[in-house]
Amino acid sequence: MTRGGRLIALLTDFGWQDPFTGVMKGVIAGIAPAARVVDLCHDVAPQDIDHARFLLRGSAAYFPKGTIFVCVVDPGVGSARRALCVEAGGRVYIGPDNGLFTEPLAEKGAKAREITNPTLRLEAVSQTFHGRDVFAPAAAHLAAGVPVSKLGKLVRDPVRRMTIDPVRTGRRFWSGRVAHIDRFGNIVTNLPAREFLPPAVRGVAVAAGFEKVLRVCRFYDEAPEGELFLIAGSSGTLEISLKQGSAAKRLGVAIGAPVEAEVW
Repeated sequence: MTRGGRLIALLTDFGWQDPFTGVMKGVIAGIAPAARVVDLCHDVAPQDIDHARFLLRGSAAYFPKGTIFVCVVDPGVGSARRALCVEAGGRVYIGPDNGLFTEPLAEKGAKAREITNPTLRLEAVSQTFHGRDVFAPAAAHLAAGVPVSKLGKLVRDPVRRMTIDPVRTGRRFWSGRVAHIDRFGNIVTNLPAREFLPPAVRGVAVAAGFEKVLRVCRFYDEAPEGELFLIAGSSGTLEISLKQGSAAKRLGVAIGAPVEAEVW
């Protein structure tokens, strides 16, 4: 591999209206011009750490070992929260120490370091844009061959957040949430499809908004026009969908809204 040739994947809540993402890429190019940069997603719901966790958990395994993930969903930027680097499963995760890396930290052998080396960040560090000044430079230096150990010392108490998995509330009942809404309006829940769809269960009903959905379809075109249905999504979780329409608009739900599941 050529110097700086590692893959860097960006996950942020910056959107595309502002130059933030482009500036981070510019910083990376200046330090590691041979690095390849992939935009994983920049439409994380603003300040929604759990939304970012869900997207990262469902995506990281599809990237090759050695990938450096730069994840910036950082409502605490400029505060005393630490800048963190996590090594887990052969991949590296860089971002704020706010629980965003709860899932990688749970992997066997995971290591966390605080990013403190001043030579591996920009000379002037703002209080509002650590993505540009701290996280992108750290990732670029790693891509250019700097060992992870040079970033800073190991830490034993990185921040971990509560589970983003559904909670069982009764013998046949579960409480979950809307984990993501894609651009088609499909409601991506945090209910694992393999546990909530036949043959694991005989039947399932999922309530979201003011409607309960019972119909299960194998693929989108199998559904009747205008009827909500359940489907196993590509993320491995249960989705509520509407053929040729937006289930999210139909039900009036947003990311983080509750969903209730009943199985039998």
